[in-house]
Amino acid sequence: MNATVNVLCYKSKNLANGENPLMIRICKDGKKKYLSLGMSINPIYWDFEKGKPKRNFPDMSNT
Repeated sequence: MNATVNVLCYKSKNLANGENPLMIRICKDGKKKYLSLGMSINPIYWDFEKGKPKRNFPDMSNT
């Protein structure tokens, strides 16, 4: 009954502006569901190993 929720940059879909959409992946009981966040990011600013924006992302606040 455990569920995991992750935010990821959806690599397989390229938008017309050259960016990729950000999606929420929900995994529960072996089933996966993807929901769009309605936001996109240029893949050069996404760290695919850590699953979050890189520090050089222009909109990244001082965290």
